[in-house]
Amino acid sequence: MLALLTAVVISTTVAGEKICAESSVRTFYTRRNFEPAWSAENLAALQRAIDAADDDGLNPNDYHRAALASVRVPEQRDLLATDAFCLLGAHLQRGRVEPEFLLPAWCREPDIDLAAILQAALDANAVEATLARLAPQHEAYRSLRDVLAGYRRIEREGGWEALPPGKSLRLGDRNERVAALRRRLSLPPSDLFDADADRAVRDFQTHHGLDADGVAGAATRRELDVPVAARIEQLAINLERWRWMPDDLGASYVVVNIAAFRLEAVADGRAALSMKTVVGKQFTQTPFFAARITGIVVNPPWNVPETIAAKELWPKQRRDRGYFAREHIEVTRDGRLRQPPGQWSSLGRLKFDMPNRFDVYLHDTPAKSLFDLTVRAFSHGCIRVERPLDLAEWLLRAQPHDDLLAAIAAGRERLIPLAAPERVYILYWTAWIAGDGRVAFHRDVYDRDKALARALRR
Repeated sequence: MLALLTAVVISTTVAGEKICAESSVRTFYTRRNFEPAWSAENLAALQRAIDAADDDGLNPNDYHRAALASVRVPEQRDLLATDAFCLLGAHLQRGRVEPEFLLPAWCREPDIDLAAILQAALDANAVEATLARLAPQHEAYRSLRDVLAGYRRIEREGGWEALPPGKSLRLGDRNERVAALRRRLSLPPSDLFDADADRAVRDFQTHHGLDADGVAGAATRRELDVPVAARIEQLAINLERWRWMPDDLGASYVVVNIAAFRLEAVADGRAALSMKTVVGKQFTQTPFFAARITGIVVNPPWNVPETIAAKELWPKQRRDRGYFAREHIEVTRDGRLRQPPGQWSSLGRLKFDMPNRFDVYLHDTPAKSLFDLTVRAFSHGCIRVERPLDLAEWLLRAQPHDDLLAAIAAGRERLIPLAAPERVYILYWTAWIAGDGRVAFHRDVYDRDKALARALRR
């Protein structure tokens, strides 16, 4: 017994299975003086928890499911069970994939003492409950998990039918394609595109990042025809992103969903403010990260980053000698480009400082017409906000401050520090729970879902 359990110290493979949580497994058995740990009752509970891992968008086969059912050597089964618990616990607690580099997190050190957690779970015969507590406890995560279960039921029942090809459908149309559309939207049987169908189509469009015009055109049909298996994968991917989040988001915070082109200010679990955003272009993507908004700059100048100056602005000036003058761009003594405050400023009238290594921030913009578009990926990586004055007032809600409109009208640059810096999360969610409590999907504008899906499958 001792020899077999001690083998984990010198070997990373047991019964042909890779031991992935080596450090936690070694710590666990060292503390137990290499005595076996798993009773039949606890082992059965672990197997149930592994079977249920797909409820969280994880693959049960990644946790020795088949080996635990087939291995007959007790010591080997003990080791595999310990590794499975630690690995599943780590993945539930902080994700299976390392978020920044999209690499599998198989052997990354856990953020918690999984060996101690496992021992407590075994002592209390609470293996399933303990693993459940390691998953995110955010309401949005649990709701998304419930949605995934619902979509898996739909898949087991055969999924949904693809719509017959043809021209756009709209209010007043009557034909068999309308009947198929109504079935897809779970409406009462009919071949008439009536007011109920119009409302259902607009609702579907709203929850899928489309123009809510009530017309079932090519873009709407494309979203309707996404297979249920693809939606299941999309939900699993976004559950993984939730596992990257901190356990405590804060009593209040600002969250930007890059993929949805939206910002929300949240207080006491509710959205106090919501607005559109413009995010980075495909080749200047807005990164995901967390920071704190530390201050508001009124009438900010734009100190042009050298890469933008070299690749975009200087070539325009060489082609057109009047470009800098028209755009109010100055060349400083050190050769840098600067756009002073004013109605022409690319940063608008308000900028929100949030120190981070990407040098990304929130700001106003004079290009207001971009907010009328559905897909709003036009920036160099920073985030333009639709209603910067409302956001500024919300951030300053708990501290005395001068009239912002008067400060803007003065025309001078001014920094207003926040007495209590506000957390801000810049995220990339393509499936989330909308304000009405229902799931919303959005297109993968940066192809990040594809990259994460590949990483999860490794």
